[in-house]
Amino acid sequence: MPALSTSKKPRTAVKKHVVVIADWDADGATSAAMIVYAQEYRHLYPLRGRYEVHAYPSGPRGFQDTLAEAVADSCPDVVAILDIPLTERVYNTLVSFSRECGSTRLVYIDHHYSTLYSMEKLNRLVEELYIGHKPTALLTYDVLSSLGLKRLTPRLQAFMNAVSVLEKTRKPAPHEENVVKLAASISKASTVLRDRELWIKLVRWLASPLPMQTPFDMKMIEQVMRIAEESDREIEEKAKELAMSAKRIGFMKFVDARRKWRGRGASALASKLFKILRQPVAVLIERDDGVRLLIIRSRGVKAYKIAVGLLEKGVAENIGGHSSLAVVRLRDGVEPEILEPLLRRLSFEVERDAGAR
Repeated sequence: MPALSTSKKPRTAVKKHVVVIADWDADGATSAAMIVYAQEYRHLYPLRGRYEVHAYPSGPRGFQDTLAEAVADSCPDVVAILDIPLTERVYNTLVSFSRECGSTRLVYIDHHYSTLYSMEKLNRLVEELYIGHKPTALLTYDVLSSLGLKRLTPRLQAFMNAVSVLEKTRKPAPHEENVVKLAASISKASTVLRDRELWIKLVRWLASPLPMQTPFDMKMIEQVMRIAEESDREIEEKAKELAMSAKRIGFMKFVDARRKWRGRGASALASKLFKILRQPVAVLIERDDGVRLLIIRSRGVKAYKIAVGLLEKGVAENIGGHSSLAVVRLRDGVEPEILEPLLRRLSFEVERDAGAR
């Protein structure tokens, strides 16, 4: 593994600041804003007193480079990782960082399956670990609430509630509809554009208790949403086509989409199929690099339990996703004739366990 630091200068002693690295989407940005608010405006968490927060957006693939940039000159007091699924690369990056900055406290707050599954080894590495099936913003709020910070700014509170609606895919209440729509639009724009400065402005806007105009140009958001709506229509048409070939396996439907879907949006495709078929689905796709993914969509945590079962049976290399959607990276050589009997068995086991409760 290459050295974590990209700086030629040796790191100085620990600076009095906090580094936050969070996902690009609304859940990540809202979680990051909560830490900024708690630290810079309330002087409460993750440190008592006045400390600056330097926030950076990242996903798991870019995490190593983002962390290297964030700590290039000095070891901060705290590094908080929010809403980023733990992959092997993310874990190895943190191990390397801990060797170089042993005095920095690591905080990890997340709800992704890969993080939940690797809880034990992550717990040995970081000083504070908060994980669960709630959206990361709600987990972050639980941490702050336990310290006595129960009231957020109205803007931040509204976005936290909106994230809960979006992540749990529930229908918003009438009084929530406008802010949920705004949060969904901003989340989509941020994820598509990957504009770091815009993301930082969003986090600062959410964290600030002062009245401020949104940092997003609504015309730009409308343009992004038009592109997203067009993509959504294409996915829905493909889902309707694929639904005709769905094969019943136990209590779920299996769709082999390897030759019919290779682009992005596989999770959205699985969600559309779930909506059309009205029962749990498992969608097999193959990326351009030859990697096979199985996307499982269900209600509740059934998808997660089936994904964990595939991991324990040795056919899955790792699992990702969250809530009721699991993304399983299959091991090389796992063909449908191997996969289908396992899915059938696991489907029966999960239903049996659900019925027993």
